[in-house]
Amino acid sequence: MNKNEILVLDTETTGFLGNAEVLQVSILDGEGTVLMNEYFRPDHTESWPGAMAVNHITPAMVADKPSIQMRKEEISHLLRHARAVVGYNIFFDLKMLRQNGVYVPGPMKLRPIDLMGPFSDRYGKEKNLPLNKYGHYKYQKLITCAGYYGYEEGGWHDSLADTKATLFCFWKMVEDGTLRI
Repeated sequence: MNKNEILVLDTETTGFLGNAEVLQVSILDGEGTVLMNEYFRPDHTESWPGAMAVNHITPAMVADKPSIQMRKEEISHLLRHARAVVGYNIFFDLKMLRQNGVYVPGPMKLRPIDLMGPFSDRYGKEKNLPLNKYGHYKYQKLITCAGYYGYEEGGWHDSLADTKATLFCFWKMVEDGTLRI
């Protein structure tokens, strides 16, 4: 797979539930070129104190930004023309995009590659962590994955910073055999 056929994506949202709205979308190609990094004004949500405590995106920061509805075709176009989409908990991000009107091709057209599960397994085994009641290791955060692979940038919970860290970790995981593409 060519690097230009891979997208790395992250979102910041107003929450986690079925009514959550997208506040920020960042998309890189497999080489690290920024294809999108944009903030969005939610259409229905006026405040999001729980999410704001994590992502630091305030209502004032997005008050003059466009609705994601204004850019959904652009995001859909990028997804339609990729072969793989990489993320840390990518299934959440894809769900949020769909929930906010973005067309996301199915897995036969666009292969989702989630780093969280494979990294958590590798990390859990190496650290001899206990398995949960379902027989899996506890999911690890992106900051843990990034630190494990020697990523030294910061800015956590900004989707562009998280996307750059995810891209770095992705290629490290391919290199060490944790992921196969």
